[in-house]
Amino acid sequence: MNVCDAPQPQYLPDLVMDIIFSYLKLSDLYSCMLVCRNWNRAINDGRSEPWKSLCHRELLKSKLLAPLHNHKKSLQFIYNSWNPKDSSINIFDENHLLLPFPSPKNKLRTLYNSWNPKDCSTNIVVENYGFTFIRNPIIESTDMIRTKTGYKTGKHVWEITWNEELGTVAMIGLSTKKAPLHCTGYIPLLGANKHSWGWNLVDNVLLHNAIPHGNYPLLKNDPKYTFGEKLDLVLNCENGTLHFEKCNVFLGIAFKNLPKTKLYPSVSVVYGYTEVSVLYIGNTGSTR
Repeated sequence: MNVCDAPQPQYLPDLVMDIIFSYLKLSDLYSCMLVCRNWNRAINDGRSEPWKSLCHRELLKSKLLAPLHNHKKSLQFIYNSWNPKDSSINIFDENHLLLPFPSPKNKLRTLYNSWNPKDCSTNIVVENYGFTFIRNPIIESTDMIRTKTGYKTGKHVWEITWNEELGTVAMIGLSTKKAPLHCTGYIPLLGANKHSWGWNLVDNVLLHNAIPHGNYPLLKNDPKYTFGEKLDLVLNCENGTLHFEKCNVFLGIAFKNLPKTKLYPSVSVVYGYTEVSVLYIGNTGSTR
């Protein structure tokens, strides 16, 4: 066959492109989407094989980064669930938090916005593929964690849930990379300096730069948060605001005039064995 008669790369069959693209990392996939319309079409489908393969690899990586005491269990799970003919179903079904997200592309986006095991206090253990953390019962210690991804444009929503008791201080809000992740004693660490903004769920007080900014929620006779309830943290970078919602009820604007820098959803906790989950719900017009 004449080399000139061979199919051009941009016109390869979808099956062949799926196989090739399935070996690429995220940045390479985005680069390939810019090559031509046909490649963009093949990759842009959030249910396509390249996204399934990439999501499977990233979930396995997160599983391998599980705490040391679960490492042996993690390896056994990977060995038992691996199926070269189906690179998605076992790993996706193992985590019920991902079930509401229909496509591997959406699951991957949610994974990239989970808790960051490399950006937290040493007293915090990140589990469940990064969607949940547990605080070790260390006395006289306040510990904080941030998500993997921060934003400075767009509107973004995370669902955050305390699965255990709050303790005397339980802060939820935003921070930059400059905010400290640990301090001695039991204090509202999130909001203790100019690099963080926090809402204490225990006494319903907003805090920034160690200065109280009033009570919250901005509702009359609103009951205090109890563990197990889902809170939506809504960051609007375009308006520079942070607000929260509970059961689809708007709780009022918590903070205004937020800086035009990357902000990360964060929580700080003091209670031993506190367990907090995070789930990225979506975005509007973001450019990281």
